[in-house]
Amino acid sequence: MDMHVQAEVDAPRPRSTEELTFQWLYRRVQGLIDTSIYPKPGRVENWSVRVGVGAAAIGVLTSLVPGRWLPGDVALIVVVACLVVECVGFVLGGILAARREIRQYTQPRLSHAMEMDGEFAHWQEVIADLRAFPRAQRQQRLRYVSSLRTSMIDSMGLMYGGLQRLGPCPLLLALYLQFRGWKWGEWGAAFDVGWTGALLIFGLALLYLLGWVLIGQRVRLDTYVALLEASIQEPEPDTGLQ
Repeated sequence: MDMHVQAEVDAPRPRSTEELTFQWLYRRVQGLIDTSIYPKPGRVENWSVRVGVGAAAIGVLTSLVPGRWLPGDVALIVVVACLVVECVGFVLGGILAARREIRQYTQPRLSHAMEMDGEFAHWQEVIADLRAFPRAQRQQRLRYVSSLRTSMIDSMGLMYGGLQRLGPCPLLLALYLQFRGWKWGEWGAAFDVGWTGALLIFGLALLYLLGWVLIGQRVRLDTYVALLEASIQEPEPDTGLQ
């Protein structure tokens, strides 16, 4: 199998005298997230994106410099050069990224199956390491994290209600109402909102950003619960049958 899995030389292994902690579990789950069948970005790809971002930032800052400090013709040359470097960097980075992950798009089902095989192998390793800890510790932490997950679900329901089922639709609807009468070139009219409207739009966007953060935390709690539950279940005996 053409699989690239991050080496876990420094992966924490439980010792007989070690106590199970959520920090230990976090590090093992983080290794599960970092596991991938696709090669990691190379140095050329990383630096091409960095150079593109740097060139874009320099170009924007140069265009903002007042004319009395920097002549217009010089600023134009710098901006055009930065634009060329930016385009080359992003195009090169995109080509290398597409070449690295092309199989994900040409063979999506096979790539997904191979990725699940790699993740499942690491999942089994984490469960085996968890079983090295005393069963009482695993049960205690399972009860705690399950209670914490239930509390988070209730809190998110009070904060977001049914909005979390609608996804970004309310935010898109608010933006549509704001820009429905806007025409190209009328930049002043696009942002002609009062303090009340600006605060409402900002609050709505901030609320959804916080929601995504909470969803990430909840997914991590779900993973902890699933691993602890699997570690408590006794493994099936090996009958030796093929």
